[in-house]
Amino acid sequence: MYNFSDNIQRGIINLAKSNLEFFNEAAPLIKSEFFEYPIHATLFEGVTEFFTKYHKLPNDDFLLEFCKDKKTRSENISEYEDELYLVNNLDTSTSNNPEFVIDCVEKFAKRESMKQAITKSVDLMKDGRFDEIEKEVKDALLVARSQDFGQDYFEDVDARWERLLSVAEGDFLETCLPSLNRGLTGGGLRKKELAMVVGFPGGGKSLYLANQAVTCLSNNLKVVYISLEMCEDRVAQRIDSIATVIPQEMLGGEKGQKMLKQRHKVFKKTFSKAELRIKEFPTGMANINTIRAYLNQLQSYEGFMPDVVIIDYMELLRPLREGMSEYEGQQRIAEELRGMAVEKDILLWTATQTNRAGRSARIITDEHLGDSYGKFRVVDLAISLNQDEEEFDEGMMRVYVMKARNGKARFIVPMTVNYNTLAMEELQNGSQESEIQN
Repeated sequence: MYNFSDNIQRGIINLAKSNLEFFNEAAPLIKSEFFEYPIHATLFEGVTEFFTKYHKLPNDDFLLEFCKDKKTRSENISEYEDELYLVNNLDTSTSNNPEFVIDCVEKFAKRESMKQAITKSVDLMKDGRFDEIEKEVKDALLVARSQDFGQDYFEDVDARWERLLSVAEGDFLETCLPSLNRGLTGGGLRKKELAMVVGFPGGGKSLYLANQAVTCLSNNLKVVYISLEMCEDRVAQRIDSIATVIPQEMLGGEKGQKMLKQRHKVFKKTFSKAELRIKEFPTGMANINTIRAYLNQLQSYEGFMPDVVIIDYMELLRPLREGMSEYEGQQRIAEELRGMAVEKDILLWTATQTNRAGRSARIITDEHLGDSYGKFRVVDLAISLNQDEEEFDEGMMRVYVMKARNGKARFIVPMTVNYNTLAMEELQNGSQESEIQN
């Protein structure tokens, strides 16, 4: 019966329209286009549509009415009647073993998904859209039944609290700001999370990310800094000043170079496990698969597995699918970044720009993300950098915590910016961080 012939497809339709338990397991795996015979595809589509609308399985009369609307001019309804007769009179004795049947369905779904991916890839290859080919094949390989039924709230109490209480202090990754860390559960962020700094063009986003990189190194973490705008040497030069407190203007001189080497040794000795890789990709050319491939190469050839990845910045990434609107593209990129954070078990930091109104705003909030608001939904932490002309002259800045999924939000942390060493620090004046006024 289930030999990937016409009969396996008839068997799937037979059970799908008559066995609710089977349908619930099979429906997430199967698409109507998987069926090689168009009539089978239409019948399965009818079962799915009826269940979606009425939450029960259809009878044959409904299926035939559905087919009348879907059939082509060259088809006769009698063909559907004859096929439905064969479906109904199929030997279903093997369906007494539901695990065997659903295993066959899973194999069928895997095979048909891969066939579709290969077929689509031929056209994509002609257009040179190799990133989309990778996604099609990867999605096909992921087709499988889910065997994870989640957590039993009442039964898993001991195991759940053992996991929660066993979290080590070092599992929380600090930001640059002590007040923000105190506001987050556990004192920081966790791996598999996405954090974002928001600001207008030239508002200090890249500078904050460089400071964040040094904070991570000071916590003995392995960091990858990916620049999509600035060359690797310039990024490293910024980090040189922040990490060693040597002013930028001194770094190029003989005295500055000698001090840099000495302080590098001290820094590396103090934070012996800290490692940093800085990688530049051409502006607007890299996408999430480019970065994923780079991280895979780092692991394969150097055994380097980062704790933190910093991407400067997300508007300069390309979405995997071409032709998307700005809103769709930015939301999709944010989703891809968070997915990679989970996949690679890393904390991922990135930056994003405001709309035009954000430049003149006293405090940048989610309202100033404009058409790219979709990216805000998926982040775990979002902070904005706020600075007027007077504050710029005085080396001051306000950080507004826009969103904190695991902690306190909607407050301001005052910060100083040393434009000689490029170091950003929370203002230490003995006062508590200021609450934003609604």
